[in-house]
Amino acid sequence: MSAPVLRRSHAAVALALSVALGLGLSGCELRLATPAATEPARSAAELLRSRAVDDALTLEQTARAARGTAAGTAAAVAPVLDDVVAFSTRQAAELGGVYSSGLHPSGSATATPTATAPPSTPADVLAVLVASAADALGTAETVPDGGMARLLAAIGTSRAQLASRLATALGLPAPAVTPKAGAATPTAAPTQTTSAAPSPSATTSGSASRLSPADLDALTVVHDQAGYGLEVVAAKLEGAARARALAAARAHRAAAEAWAVRAGTAATARDPRRAAYTLPTGLRDAATATALARTLEEAVARADATMVAAAPAGQRGALIDDLRTAADAVVAWGGAPDPLPGLVLPTASAAPSATPTR
Repeated sequence: MSAPVLRRSHAAVALALSVALGLGLSGCELRLATPAATEPARSAAELLRSRAVDDALTLEQTARAARGTAAGTAAAVAPVLDDVVAFSTRQAAELGGVYSSGLHPSGSATATPTATAPPSTPADVLAVLVASAADALGTAETVPDGGMARLLAAIGTSRAQLASRLATALGLPAPAVTPKAGAATPTAAPTQTTSAAPSPSATTSGSASRLSPADLDALTVVHDQAGYGLEVVAAKLEGAARARALAAARAHRAAAEAWAVRAGTAATARDPRRAAYTLPTGLRDAATATALARTLEEAVARADATMVAAAPAGQRGALIDDLRTAADAVVAWGGAPDPLPGLVLPTASAAPSATPTR
């Protein structure tokens, strides 16, 4: 090969190496300039869920702090604060827990920081209970998702009961808990997000439709059952317990009539009510009769919670009120306070089944 040809070959090789090196460095620069992954925007539903979790965790932390004070160790106060801690922890878990975008390598997530340190006295816990109960109940009325409405209604009901118990323990009048009108619903552009998933109790259940004829029949029957059973219970009890059973029986009979009228089945062949319902034996025993009253109210609470999920936003108020009334009645008849009334209830005994009179 001649010298000119060899020089041209060397020059071509050098040029190729220079181009390759340049492209390689250019590629490195492009990779170094690629922006890091950012937190995805959260949807309105996720913002609302996260806020509800934050409320539960704030309440848990506040009650835990108050439990460590002298006032928090009082014999009447301490058990209520313990329930606030345990119930709030359970409610946060049912709501799906603290938000995580999935970008944390360790899988950890951080809660929304609070602006101020949580209060640390039982009286402050009472104020937080009342405010958070009102917010949960108000949001349950307006949130689009029926399953979330049902869960928030149960949480608000539980907090209202805790507020009443704590006030009594502190020697204060029971506070009025009124659902917060127009409870704010966070808004955000719909985007694909990664978040903690709510538990099955928070899943959607027919929130877009009005109550069906079957729903109305179910409400009619459960109230009529309760009215019938409580009439029998009243006949077996005495004094204040008898008066309470009679008053509740009348209220349930009236509710059954109202639901039947709304369904258009009252005084027709399609009326689902029966002349009698099967009841357990041994009702001459006051404890058995009281247990029946409790079971009947539990059945009503479950039905109300189910229908809160089925009813459209803006039309759940009466059902939420009925859930609160039934849940309070369960406790009045000796039932244990529940973190999720109407959702997770004692199952030791089943509600009486409807049977026609022979």
